[in-house]
Amino acid sequence: MTLHWLDTDKRRPAFTFYKTFMPHARITKKEALCVIYADHQPELLTQNQTIKRQPDKKHVEAGEQRESALLENGQLGNKPLAIEQPEDREIIAAARIRPIGHYRLLTGLLVHPKLRRQGLGHRLMQALTPTFGQAPTFLFCDARLIPFYQRHGFALPNTPPGELLQLQRRYQGNAGASAKEQDKNFTLMQYLG
Repeated sequence: MTLHWLDTDKRRPAFTFYKTFMPHARITKKEALCVIYADHQPELLTQNQTIKRQPDKKHVEAGEQRESALLENGQLGNKPLAIEQPEDREIIAAARIRPIGHYRLLTGLLVHPKLRRQGLGHRLMQALTPTFGQAPTFLFCDARLIPFYQRHGFALPNTPPGELLQLQRRYQGNAGASAKEQDKNFTLMQYLG
């Protein structure tokens, strides 16, 4: 599975993907954002989906330059598998890693609804795993997703960082959220490997 880490000025298709399937998501420029394109998962495509073109050499070279810039800016803790920007390809999955102090927060893990329950989320987590060991990595999840994240090395933290506990309280008490979102209890988990 190839992750494509998006440069901050080339995220419009990812914004559209999140707005369509996770409208409450708020993407910030300091987050590292990765996507998986449909043409890298032909076995997951339905008959009405199309496979779009592969990137040409120019896109790959430009992607390598953006990768270096992201690494230098500290947005990625290690070398990603791929980084490129062909905007005309369909996104089927995405995830974001937000820096919070010297911690990292995995957020916005999203698989296209038509492709769920086919193992794509597990493969996305496996592809992301090498990035988790570079700094203490955490996530918030709904209680029903705890077993999913446990299979990928996350567990309840022994001593959760104060700034993440504060963020958790803010998420759970979000006055502007819908009644459905206010009722959610988010569980803080840490990557332990």
